[in-house]
Amino acid sequence: MKHVEKIMLQPENLTSNDSKLTLSIPENIASKWKLTDSQFPLRCGVLEVTVTIKVYRTSSSHTVYCSPELLRSLSLPTQTIPITISYCKQQKFLSFGPIFCLALNCSPKAEIPFGSYTDFCREVAEYCEEHHILFYVYTLQPWNETRVSGFIWTQRTWMEMDLPIPSVIYNRIHSRKLENSPFIQQLKTYWQQQKIPYFNESFLDKWDVHQKLLSYEEITPYLPETVLLEGFETVEIMIMKHPILYLKPLNGSQGKHIFRITQRENLFLLDYSSFHGNQTLSSSALTSLFKTIRLRSKYVPYLIQQGIPLIDIDGCPVDFRILCVKGSGNKWSVVSAVSRVSRTNEQFVSNIARGALLKKFDEGLTPFEDSMKRQLKRILPELAREVSQIIDRESEGLFGELGIDMSVDQNGHPWIIEVNTKPSKTSEGTPSATYRPSVRALIRLVHWYASL
Repeated sequence: MKHVEKIMLQPENLTSNDSKLTLSIPENIASKWKLTDSQFPLRCGVLEVTVTIKVYRTSSSHTVYCSPELLRSLSLPTQTIPITISYCKQQKFLSFGPIFCLALNCSPKAEIPFGSYTDFCREVAEYCEEHHILFYVYTLQPWNETRVSGFIWTQRTWMEMDLPIPSVIYNRIHSRKLENSPFIQQLKTYWQQQKIPYFNESFLDKWDVHQKLLSYEEITPYLPETVLLEGFETVEIMIMKHPILYLKPLNGSQGKHIFRITQRENLFLLDYSSFHGNQTLSSSALTSLFKTIRLRSKYVPYLIQQGIPLIDIDGCPVDFRILCVKGSGNKWSVVSAVSRVSRTNEQFVSNIARGALLKKFDEGLTPFEDSMKRQLKRILPELAREVSQIIDRESEGLFGELGIDMSVDQNGHPWIIEVNTKPSKTSEGTPSATYRPSVRALIRLVHWYASL
């Protein structure tokens, strides 16, 4: 059993030539743990050193003084930091942690060091500081076996410094190409060797996700018909069955490069999302529209998904993002649910990255009567939770957070549209004076992973 205390770790004022590894612990903590002046193993990340424990007299202080040489040995910051110290009585060792690292691909700049993730990183850092967790952002610099260069939030600014190897890593690398690079694969191998939990391990292929969910009978009624795009014949067969089709790249994200085909009497409309916004083509011949699709799909694998006649608010389509986070015992729970409303009725991708509006979950259900609203408020989260359990169970690696995209048709039937392993970290509508539920759930997950 571990005894845990939240402390302030402060550098001890010793002479520069003092090379001792010493830790001065307040009497009130030492008496709880029955510690006396002696030597103990001290663990921090993957490192373990033997330290000399000194007990100093105080009635209530929770400040632990650390010798400069010990700080250097453990790659800990040289300024006072809140951190957690624990003592395992059975094995007689002390440890600092958890140490939480968010891995992110970006080139830090002074104003917005982590791009669109900057606000989220600061929120996590401030919440971790309150809960005495050492948190830093790792921007994929070369990795050392005993320390890593990262950014910590201190004195209202981000500072880069050498820091300990973490206890838990949160993967927010948002480039599939980079994630599959030899450098990242080498890093992951090292993390596995050091038994460092890292989640979410990787992006998921949309077709692979669909196949996993399709094998569960209780889920299949909520899955739009989906097939791989193998040629024009596949599109022709699907459009005969469904008046609206969506064509999506298997490894796409943020609503990019999606095609929508709509059949209206003798006319076919092709909408597609590009860097210049939504574009629309029309033709009486489906073959001529397929030429545009083929320009991209011959290089990138696509799937075709049955289009759902979505509910709308003032003519603007609505869908839902439900965020699920894993907790102790591998149980998943819903920590936030929002509706996403397209800005116009021409915008066919309800994705925040494509300009959709984020609204409260209830607002997206306004087209329905109260009884249907109550039913959907129960069913949608239950479905999202079940989908998360399945994907976690059926996929390799660790997954601790999933964003489930869902829609509801005009008859009130729910549909599972997509599963996101790197869900957006824009504001969830939480007042700025509080922490969003997903951040609080994330830190609970870190504590759980660190205790495994």
